[in-house]
Amino acid sequence: MELDSLYISIQIEKVRLDEFFAVQPISPNNDDNWSRWWASRQMYGKTALDVIPRYSQAHIREVFDNLLKDRFYGAKEHYDEEKQRWTFTVLNFSENYQEILPMLALLKQLEGYALEGFALIFDWMWGGDTVMAYVEFKEGRALLETVTESAEIELNRFEEADQNLQSLAEELGAR
Repeated sequence: MELDSLYISIQIEKVRLDEFFAVQPISPNNDDNWSRWWASRQMYGKTALDVIPRYSQAHIREVFDNLLKDRFYGAKEHYDEEKQRWTFTVLNFSENYQEILPMLALLKQLEGYALEGFALIFDWMWGGDTVMAYVEFKEGRALLETVTESAEIELNRFEEADQNLQSLAEELGAR
């Protein structure tokens, strides 16, 4: 089982983050952004992306709390008041595309909340070369990018994710 890691780093006002956490996860419409991203993914037994699954929790905050509570995931969260930056790091997040779709749906729900930033799901524990998903937040949008390799990501963003995952791994005694 080769689990990919999740790293989220967004600039967002605390009040907007709290508003986001209070809403219910939704199943988004399958628009052109989803279709292009899904078409760019290589996987065995690929099916059509007819319905994008969502988390069943009543509030988005519960989704992140569940990841934080379960030691298996190795998750950590931080909000920097000064920089208005929220980071969420998960060492052992997911091993397949079906498992990450609800998280991507959540990240797309950040549209209109996040000012800028990114989210990355990649094989950090296994060298960090393969990207399952990369979401860019800018100008009030949350866009799934068709990136498949870490070399396609802005170096400073990749290094930020790598450093945060590394320090979390050391803190938890992993890797």
